Amino acid sequence: MDKNIDFNGLIQETGKCCLSEESCGTCKKEACLVGYCKQSLLSAFKQQDEFIDEGMDYIPYEDIKMYDEERLINTIAFILNQCKNCQLYHDDDCIINIIRSSIEVALLGDYVDYKGSTLMYFTDLGNKNKEISQKVYSAFKQNNN
Repeated sequence: MDKNIDFNGLIQETGKCCLSEESCGTCKKEACLVGYCKQSLLSAFKQQDEFIDEGMDYIPYEDIKMYDEERLINTIAFILNQCKNCQLYHDDDCIINIIRSSIEVALLGDYVDYKGSTLMYFTDLGNKNKEISQKVYSAFKQNNN
């Protein structure tokens, strides 16, 4: 397992996107995009493995709650700073890919296919939504400092 993944930071950052039980009634965990991120992170941490087999297959697309755009953008930027830019060795089952994709679904309605590089990611995100891409890039640079 990669010792450089900040699981605590990722759990905290994704948790900021949570609408709380006051808004949702009860926590739906895996049926919620944010809950799925938190559960996936805890699972990867407990198993001491940065990969979750078929984790992308269980992203809860049926979660249509309206999340705070700025929090989602900041969370994606934080997640991207955890990415190791694996290039050709990128694996869709990587925990970083799974949670980034889940937060993208909350923000964009679908995820951006990640090709192992943040540079290529920003190009692809810009093709999907230029305004969001610019906001994520700005937050990414701030997190990088």
